[in-house]
Amino acid sequence: MSVGIIGLGAMGGAYARNLLAGGIAVHGFDPDPSAQKMLTEAGGTPQSDYGDWLRDCEMIILSIASTQILADSINKLCKILKPGQVVLETGTFTLDTKQAAKNNLDNCGAVLLDCPVSGTGAQAAVADLVMMASGPENSYLKIAPLLEHFTKKVIYAGPFGNGSKLKFVANHAVYVHNCAAAESLNYGVSLGLDPKMIFNLLSNGAGQSKMSDLRMPLMIDHAYEPATANMPIAYKDISVISEDIKSNNCSTPLFNATQKLYDIAKENVPATYDTGAVYEVYRQKLV
Repeated sequence: MSVGIIGLGAMGGAYARNLLAGGIAVHGFDPDPSAQKMLTEAGGTPQSDYGDWLRDCEMIILSIASTQILADSINKLCKILKPGQVVLETGTFTLDTKQAAKNNLDNCGAVLLDCPVSGTGAQAAVADLVMMASGPENSYLKIAPLLEHFTKKVIYAGPFGNGSKLKFVANHAVYVHNCAAAESLNYGVSLGLDPKMIFNLLSNGAGQSKMSDLRMPLMIDHAYEPATANMPIAYKDISVISEDIKSNNCSTPLFNATQKLYDIAKENVPATYDTGAVYEVYRQKLV
């Protein structure tokens, strides 16, 4: 049994390592030589390009950052895959982008499942991810046992696209909570309180949140590199969610304020920084 992975960055690389640790053979493609080296050292088999090796994979995971690369990848897979092969698209894209990928892959008989994940790169490294899987249930059940190797929980959401809808809700909460953590920390610091004391309170009190636990230590130490998820990822995710909110005519004043804070960060914070660096908007008194 083997799994193919296209894209071996922070997330795809973590999927690969966790699958290999579970005894699953992994073949992977990424144009970055360092990613290929990582897979080799982890015990996997790096590939130099898309090819017939993909036809032998029980499951193929796409861990791709851009719409254009996703479209190119799907076009290549259409020429290679066999009918019935299952492909997981794990990224955050608009519903239209996901549907276009599905329609294209349908042409060769392969099955695309919409399976975004909630969690950072650090969480992915220890299989602390929640996956929102959607698409044909029989195809999902076929590969479900493999998902246990790199997730802590999988929510089967039903028809294709529901996974992405759940991811939009998850990311909405993530970025709002990032800003809430930054604002609470900034408020406490302005009162002359020790930042670590503030974190101790919030990580144990009623105001605790996962994002506060994960990112407030980064904010306190101004330690945003290496990023568990970098700022361009935040900008992309926020843009996707904003587009979906507008299409559904939904009232989201908290998210609107969050988007404005990240817009300010985009002009003042290095792109390589972790998304928790939205705290710098407060610390540098940019608002």
